[in-house]
Amino acid sequence: MLKIIKVIFFISLIFFTVLNLYSEDYSTIVQGDDEDVSGLLQKALNQSILKVLGSQRDFNLNQQNLKKLNPDNFIKEYKFIEFNDEEALEVMIDLKALQEKLLELNLGISFLKNPKVAAWVLCKSDYSSLQAAKSLEQKCKFVKKEFNRVANERGITIIYPILDSQDISLFSFESNSNLENLTIFNDRYPSDGWFFCEISSSSEWCFLPEDIEKKFSKLDVESKYKPAVGINILIDNLFSNQRLKASSQSNLPYYLEIRGLKKFSDHKSFENILKNILFINNLSLMSLRNNSATYSFNLLSEERNLLNYFDEIENLILINKEKDKIFLALGE
Repeated sequence: MLKIIKVIFFISLIFFTVLNLYSEDYSTIVQGDDEDVSGLLQKALNQSILKVLGSQRDFNLNQQNLKKLNPDNFIKEYKFIEFNDEEALEVMIDLKALQEKLLELNLGISFLKNPKVAAWVLCKSDYSSLQAAKSLEQKCKFVKKEFNRVANERGITIIYPILDSQDISLFSFESNSNLENLTIFNDRYPSDGWFFCEISSSSEWCFLPEDIEKKFSKLDVESKYKPAVGINILIDNLFSNQRLKASSQSNLPYYLEIRGLKKFSDHKSFENILKNILFINNLSLMSLRNNSATYSFNLLSEERNLLNYFDEIENLILINKEKDKIFLALGE
């Protein structure tokens, strides 16, 4: 019995850390000089939707449906605070309700939490005049401010290398031919992704790795982007393989049988685990007999997502799979 409890606890821990993607509510901060409270609440909801989707492209393509969402259904509370020496609104979002709604709309949601991105921003010196130097400095500050804005909207952390002599030794900037072999991911700034920008008095361009999913990819010098565009493309790619995909069959019933439950308390523990799986809805116990329990529910995601997560759990065995039912057992 003790072993079964340990197994149940271990499975519960895995589910809470992997499947319950945003298990708690979270707060977001919004500002706007000319906006009333309702406008700021709508901005907070939009910002939260973008974070949960993990895709600027999906956010833009689904504006018609997303505009219909009522902030009152997803905002728990809000309060005025001081942020960066200015008045702002801190808004508490019901993330689980928002995630479930987006899945109902057949949209994917991200489960990559707070990825780190290294932004290598080179401000090319302009000493032609004092005014030119100050102008370039302000331009670089503006670009970084834009990156910080995007980072806040998308739920990522930006890392700015200090660009000392050790960093500078990693690359040369005289021509694109030198940039072609640029690979600047290194252990000094561990991150989930990186990009490189050159800011001069006449231009501001950013370059992405040839293969964003590979941390040691070379720089793609054939494609260049304005700063805000480049960082959003990078973030979309980072999230693309870390998303739950909505299922067009989510209104159909799905069944799960779990075996190896020795006592009633064991089945209740497993049931609580199922209740905390984000993409399971309308969970119902159908039968409890012979050390097994059978549940029905609506699966708000593709079946492969459920199978992939079960596959990652030690001591949980997939016995069989039918069209709309899976059979699991707790191993010894």
